[in-house]
Amino acid sequence: MQYVLEVGARTLDDLLAAERGGADRVELYSSPMEGALTPSAGLIQRSVQSVNTLKVFVMIRPRAGDFLYSENEFETMQRDVEIAVEMGADGIMCGILKSDGRLDIQRMKDLKRRSGNRKFVLHRAFDFSADPPETLTEAVSVGCDYVLTLGQHDNDEIRRAMISKILSKAEGKIKVVLGFGADFDTASELELAIKETGAREYHIVNGYRKRNSKMQKTFNVDNEDDHLNETMYSIEYLSEQAVRECRDILDQN
Repeated sequence: MQYVLEVGARTLDDLLAAERGGADRVELYSSPMEGALTPSAGLIQRSVQSVNTLKVFVMIRPRAGDFLYSENEFETMQRDVEIAVEMGADGIMCGILKSDGRLDIQRMKDLKRRSGNRKFVLHRAFDFSADPPETLTEAVSVGCDYVLTLGQHDNDEIRRAMISKILSKAEGKIKVVLGFGADFDTASELELAIKETGAREYHIVNGYRKRNSKMQKTFNVDNEDDHLNETMYSIEYLSEQAVRECRDILDQN
């Protein structure tokens, strides 16, 4: 049985590590501390040009926070989708909700239209919708190819029950990508998910490691509240080995 592995990538180096590690596709994004935002046009273009078989799905999210967007923000998203398509993206990942927590079908259909024949993914806005099973039906009506979910709950029993319900309702209509948080135990939780959920596609974000900066000299700003100062001396990168570990687990099942 073949399983699909999707990983998050923030840089061109991350993307290449994902491909070497055996990933099938990446979610390309920026600003992880803000929950993943739209990457630059330059990064999208270079990523698409640099891979062989790896598929590049681009996050479309103009800011951190909720998924209820102003008209200005929506117009930005419209143009970002067009740019991602122009740069050669294989897929578009986005999500827009209304104030009552329902999927904004009209706006989602607009972005779907602008995506052309690219794969269209409802990202984790799905998990924050008022009624995920109903949102799944709405995603199908929009024409989404995939929906990404972590299962909406920290309680393992409730989470598995929700995932089972989602997978059952989605069968034959839309593909479900099962995601894992940054702190999950790769081997045990991934193998358990394969056995208990029957999901075929997995999204992994815990493959990041830190390395020290190679800068030989820089001024140490004495300000604990300065985020730039806190992050100046180390760099997060996607570990090829971590991706390979997930690939091997999937291939062995």
